[in-house]
Parts: sequence; structure tokens; C-alpha cells
Amino acid sequence: MKMRFLGRTCLIVLSLLPAVSTQTDAWTVVGSDQPVIAEPGDDVILPCHISSRLSAVDMEVRWFRKRPDKLVHLYLNKKDQLGRQDSEYRGRTALHPSALETGDISLHLTNLRHSDTGIYNCLADDGGWDEEGQTELIVTALGTQPSISMDSTQGEQTRLVCRSEGWDPEPEVIWRDRDGNDVTSLSNTTLLRVSQGLRSVSSYIKIKQQSNVFSCLVRSKTPKPDWESKLHISSDFFPGVSGWMVAFFLTLALSIAAIPLLAIQWRRMDGNGKVTNCTLGFLPNLSIT
Repeated sequence: MKMRFLGRTCLIVLSLLPAVSTQTDAWTVVGSDQPVIAEPGDDVILPCHISSRLSAVDMEVRWFRKRPDKLVHLYLNKKDQLGRQDSEYRGRTALHPSALETGDISLHLTNLRHSDTGIYNCLADDGGWDEEGQTELIVTALGTQPSISMDSTQGEQTRLVCRSEGWDPEPEVIWRDRDGNDVTSLSNTTLLRVSQGLRSVSSYIKIKQQSNVFSCLVRSKTPKPDWESKLHISSDFFPGVSGWMVAFFLTLALSIAAIPLLAIQWRRMDGNGKVTNCTLGFLPNLSIT
């Protein structure tokens, strides 16, 4: 009786060994820890692979977004099951057959749309074990060139308004004065979500007479190009002494002061019987803006 009990115990222990061995050799699926950033119309690869370079040729490989049944791409029974694919991705996805042999289940996604932005899940299933990874895709939209206009309401201080639209993700606005100083803290910015998830931005800043050049930089928070616009505000817009009048009287004063020097130089040249060119190097080159 005792021997029979021990025999059953040994059988139970032995039967558990394959399961323990399988758990020890378990594999994982690894996505990308960095987002894939691209623009509409681009072709990208969403990285995902099985650890230990385990072959995925005989596995089920499923790419999906929010729900497993919303299929971006399905590979099953050693071939693509495109009939079960979501219509939004039809004809735009592919897995590389040779890459599957080394556990690379990265997805090729072509002709990107703004609606493709989001988290993508990659799942591999060998029939007894399944694992899942994630990769984020950001399809950026670089908005329009900022436009700057002047808004003057009666009874209120004049302000500049900077506008741009068609951004995603949310951009930031930076204002600078003519000396390059960041004066963004003096501005007020409003972001609005418009059609197709894109955003428009409007920012204004009150202007002062001593700062007559402003730049408005609308910058994407992703590493893509920026848009910048500048506006020069003429001093004539503000009451005060006209700039061209100052330049005129300064030039006139310098010319009058130079007359005695010209007369002395002429007498010296006349006495020597030579005629030479005379350049007044001290007269400034004035430009009127």
C-alpha cells in the first residue's frame, strides 16, 4: 500500500516537470519604449519582437489597437488573414516573412493618416503561451505659418495677435522682443481642437513703444520643424518724434560742421598745386528705417 502511494506521488511529480520546464523557457514579446514619430503619407515600421529570437513562423501574430477584435493585421496558419482586417488598414500593412523566422514581428504600415496615431499592441501566440507588447505611433501635423496682426480696441492697449492652425500634437507658442528676450510670460494663449482632431492656436501680447519688433514662434512638442513669424512695428505708429526727422537734422548738423574743414583742405591743396580726392571718414552712414 505504501509503495503504491509512493508510485502515485512520483507520477504526479514527473507529470509536473514539463510544465515547470515550459514556464522556465517562457518567452516574451517586446515592443518599442520610444514612440515612432512620422508625418501623414509616410511609411513606417512599428518595432516588435519575440525574446531569444524565437521563430514566429508557426505562431499566431496579431496586431490591434484598443480591442483585440479591431485587427490591424492578423497572421495565422502561416499566412496573412487579410479578410479579417479592419477596413481602415486594408492594403496598408505587412509582416516580413523572413523576419518571422528570427522572431521579428514588426509591422510595416504605409501611407500614414492622422487617424493612425495611437498605441499599437502586438501579440504572439504559440498555442500554449501568448505574450503581448506595445508600440506608440505619433502622426504629427505641422500647422500653418503663423500670421501676426494688430488688434487695437478703443480704450484698451494695442496688442499683437498670433494665429496658426492644423497642429497635432498640441504646439507651444513663444514670443520674443527685438533683443531676443523671451516675453512669453506676458502673453495669453488659447488652444482649440477643430476638425479631425487637429488644433488651432491663438496668442496675443500687449505691445509697448520701446519694443517695436516682435517674433512669434509656434513650435511642435515633437522633434519636427518650427514655424516663426516676425512683425516690425514702425515708430510712426506711436506718438513722438519722427525717426526720419532726427536723421535729417543730424546729417545737416554734421555737414555744416564739415564746411570749415573742407575750406582748409582746399587751401592746402591749392598751395601745393595738386588736386586730390578728399574723403570725410567721420561722416556716418545713416539708414532710415
